[in-house]
Amino acid sequence: MSYYSEKMMYKPTYAYTWQLPVKKSTTCDICAVTKRSEIENLKSENSKLKKLVNFLEEEVKSLQFKTALTEKAVPFKKIVKEFTSTPEGKAAWQKAWDERADEWKKLAAAGKISRIKYYRLINGMDQATLAKKLKTAQPNVCRFERPGYNVPIMTLEKLTKIFKVKKGDLIGD
Repeated sequence: MSYYSEKMMYKPTYAYTWQLPVKKSTTCDICAVTKRSEIENLKSENSKLKKLVNFLEEEVKSLQFKTALTEKAVPFKKIVKEFTSTPEGKAAWQKAWDERADEWKKLAAAGKISRIKYYRLINGMDQATLAKKLKTAQPNVCRFERPGYNVPIMTLEKLTKIFKVKKGDLIGD
């Protein structure tokens, strides 16, 4: 006998075959159609609501922008006045100011900021205000405040009067 015929002869057969159970639908055809139509209605409604929410968000942003343009800014001095109207506020403000002044003093001693800038900050001035008092432009004040910049003698004399300090305090020892 040939190998091929032996192979055919001894082919195993299975008496039982496994089948997965057929999942039966729990809803009838009418219910399935109703369910699909409800889902479609909900999707449509959801889409409309999303569009409405987006529109309302844009309207809110627009109103906030218009309000920001029409509202007057509150001056910093007014905020400080309200904050320091109580003893606790005054104490907190003074403590913060002293800490900041110590920090500026250390920076000036280390040469990281000029003494002119230090005295301007201590006196609570901005560069534009100091420029008006010196009768010069603000970029000139910026230049004077660079560490190591040689400030003209006339400007130093004006600064000593403005800050009520000696020339030695402004230029160092």
